[in-house]
Amino acid sequence: MSYPVTKNGYSMYEMSSMIQKAIRRSDVPHAAYAANELSVKYRKYLWRRLLTVSAEDCYGIITKEIVALEQADEIVNANYKPGETNDLFIAKAVVLLCMARKNRDADYVACNFMWNDRPLTDEEYDEFVDYEAVERLKEVDQFRVPDYVFDCHTARGRARGATRMDFFREENEALVPHQYNLFDNGDFGGWYGKKREEGKLSRSDEARLRKFQAGKETDPTHNGTVWPPDMRGE
Repeated sequence: MSYPVTKNGYSMYEMSSMIQKAIRRSDVPHAAYAANELSVKYRKYLWRRLLTVSAEDCYGIITKEIVALEQADEIVNANYKPGETNDLFIAKAVVLLCMARKNRDADYVACNFMWNDRPLTDEEYDEFVDYEAVERLKEVDQFRVPDYVFDCHTARGRARGATRMDFFREENEALVPHQYNLFDNGDFGGWYGKKREEGKLSRSDEARLRKFQAGKETDPTHNGTVWPPDMRGE
């Protein structure tokens, strides 16, 4: 099976996985390596990936910084020949994202509260709606692709048995530096409830899910009424 490869022969998909996982862990060397691998043949894709990381994994409004760096990268490299590009703006984006405080609230909300086919209950509608106004492991010069690259989003990870439950738990625990999440203790009930309705949960999935969800709940904020102490300024 053929797949797009980077300049040193890595799978483009695995380098894409590496850059996001490395940024979550504030692992600058591996994030920079992956960025360098992607920057020659897949530069526009690289910037799209960095923008996605800024929204999925980073706390605050850092996305606008990545947009500005992408624009600067285009301006500075407009007249450069292939292979002679200035990668300074990519490097800065990698460092900013690695050092940014992390949380995955946006990803959690997209997975659990933004199902466009779920109607509001009468109680929700009455309470919140304004009636008037009404989303290949190899080495090169002693460099080794970290195992964390191979999760459920890569073919190699799936072959090793990696699951979405592992991804949700491991990647949230890997955030460095970690900004406390509203949904650190979320059970992904919205996501898995939907998969159950679609008949996509096996018996073994259900057994693992019970362990994964133990002690958690889908909305730890209880409709915005319960907040962690450090998010109330206490």
